[in-house]
Amino acid sequence: MATKELKDIKQGNKIFIENKYYFVKKIEHSDIGKHGKSKCRLELEDEQGNKRLLIRLSDFQVETR
Repeated sequence: MATKELKDIKQGNKIFIENKYYFVKKIEHSDIGKHGKSKCRLELEDEQGNKRLLIRLSDFQVETR
């Protein structure tokens, strides 16, 4: 498994968060805000079809497959 920052993740990638694999269905990047950090908003779906929303700083590290 490789580790990437969220800003490098693309739609369709498979990521590992909280002991579970998720497919990235949609990703949005925000601009640098008032506090100097950009954020990513990911819409995720696991293998059973459960959906999840994840909002983190763009330099957050995740494991990819």
